[in-house]
Amino acid sequence: MIIDDKLMKYVIFQKRTEAEVRQKCQKLNYAENYTEEVVEYLKENEYINDEKYVEKYIANVMKLKKASIYEIKINLLKKGVDEKYIDAYVSERYDELIEFEEQSAKKIVKKKIAQNEKDRIKRYLKSKGYLYNSISMAIDMEQDLEDND
Repeated sequence: MIIDDKLMKYVIFQKRTEAEVRQKCQKLNYAENYTEEVVEYLKENEYINDEKYVEKYIANVMKLKKASIYEIKINLLKKGVDEKYIDAYVSERYDELIEFEEQSAKKIVKKKIAQNEKDRIKRYLKSKGYLYNSISMAIDMEQDLEDND
């Protein structure tokens, strides 16, 4: 099978989801049956694998960003990842992800608490999809730290 250099560079340069590859094939004006062949070839040869993509994406978010579980899930859905892969990974690593979410909430609260605007912080975190318990815990912990200082 011969695959266009543009598509191979696209796939090799950065890990992509199946949906992203299909979109790129459309932009390159591939016929539908050729797109299916290309996607199958890439899947068989492990160039694209949505399950591994979810795992690596979440690992990168946990290393580099502050985010809620909900926010991670929405970003993956936007990339075209099937919800079953996301839910499977989240349920498998739920405790670890909850701890990450709580730590993220703490970092955001710590950054914003200096402004002394708890209600605004709560709204901000809620809009990012943080659970009420994570928000309350982060604010309470930060308040306790301030009271001890």
